[in-house]
Amino acid sequence: MLALLRLGGNRLHSLTNFFTPVLRRTFTLVAPRFIPSRLDEIEDVEDYQPGGYHPISVGDTFDHGRFRIIHKLGFGGSSTVWLARDNRKAGDSGRIVTLKALRADVSSSKAPSEIPELDISQKLRVSLPPCPNGSHLFLIFPLAGPNILAMSDSPGRTAGSRRLRADLAKKVAKQTATMIHHMHCTGIVHGDLTTSNILFRLSPHVIKWSDSEVYAHLGDPETENVRTRDGQSPGPHAPAMLVEPIQNSRISNATLLQDSIIVSDFGQSYVVASQPSSYEPGTVLNYLSPEARFEGRVGLETDVWALGYAIFEIRAGVALFEPLLGSDVDILRQTVETLGRLPDPWWGAFKQRALWFEEDGQPKSERDQERAGLLLKAYRSSIRAKLRAIGEQDVPPSEDEGPMIDKPGVQLSEKEFELLGDLLEKMLKYRPEERIRIQDVIRHPWFTLRGFRSFWHALCSCCKCMM
Repeated sequence: MLALLRLGGNRLHSLTNFFTPVLRRTFTLVAPRFIPSRLDEIEDVEDYQPGGYHPISVGDTFDHGRFRIIHKLGFGGSSTVWLARDNRKAGDSGRIVTLKALRADVSSSKAPSEIPELDISQKLRVSLPPCPNGSHLFLIFPLAGPNILAMSDSPGRTAGSRRLRADLAKKVAKQTATMIHHMHCTGIVHGDLTTSNILFRLSPHVIKWSDSEVYAHLGDPETENVRTRDGQSPGPHAPAMLVEPIQNSRISNATLLQDSIIVSDFGQSYVVASQPSSYEPGTVLNYLSPEARFEGRVGLETDVWALGYAIFEIRAGVALFEPLLGSDVDILRQTVETLGRLPDPWWGAFKQRALWFEEDGQPKSERDQERAGLLLKAYRSSIRAKLRAIGEQDVPPSEDEGPMIDKPGVQLSEKEFELLGDLLEKMLKYRPEERIRIQDVIRHPWFTLRGFRSFWHALCSCCKCMM
């Protein structure tokens, strides 16, 4: 169940693309009012202004006391995300849910019927009192665990050193592909599938935790007073205190998670038969298909491209095209390195191609690239070369990472190498009409390949080792 709550105004407002990584807003340049926070992973406090974030603190309640804030999960360009308790029934301790508070400027864009998240999911509309920063949408979701991207995070180690166990990675990939297949069968394009939008389900007992159990497992909220540069009160537009999000490691424990996932974030989704005329692709650069990148064209085939990219990342623990620099040109360099020359006219639209590549798409000699003063050079690669490299440069962790994570140095078997290479090559064709269809994806033999050790067998073995 997804619930929608409205704060402020006399009518329910809505939004489009509220999960897009880049939110287009018009700002007036003014001097900063607040002193930057010393906490980690905190939203820009300057965005607590009319049209911006809703000021929320731990302990706040909404919808006549039904939802109570108990911790913070994170934030994005269009929202802050909170851990809340849903006291739906009087006298009931209530389940734990996710509450997403959207910015006022995002919440007031269009009509409720145009919100993809609500069209695809069930929803509940509840009116709430006005807020100083404007009219806000609150979205209520079931609480989920960490996403795949977070599970693969390995700070201080070679990228890819931490990745899901082979059997679990294949299971997650199959569940994700099946979800996309169901959406396509009903005529819906997801439009923003990434490993950030694939989340592990939590064990049922977690959503029933008491407040004391939440803090025992996830830590007490780390807070800091909001301070202004002139020493005055923050006023009604900002919260009195900022809250640091729960650390990912706290909720990534295998004992808290199920070996199943949910696909989330339908802000870019639409019905194929009625694509919005103003639709613009809004996914992250390294997931953009070539037709979306060069022509702004999306469709069912675009989801297949994104799914292929996600499957590689799920299995390898590292992105197929490294997004570290956040540059569209650098993503294109890596794309051509791996998949070869772009078809015309896209090849001609890659204006910087001559820095790295000959006209046939082959990388220029290393000497020529050095003479051009390039810091990042192009080298010939392929999907299969990157699959072959899985496990080759793993840096061992300082402590055991549990049964969900592969052991350092484990590489793909020859059989898996051939099957997964075949699947990804068919999904990541440049031309959308040449890509494998989603119904053929879910029937690919890689998903039925045997010989993987089961997740729960690993969990039991791990528990025995600790006894």
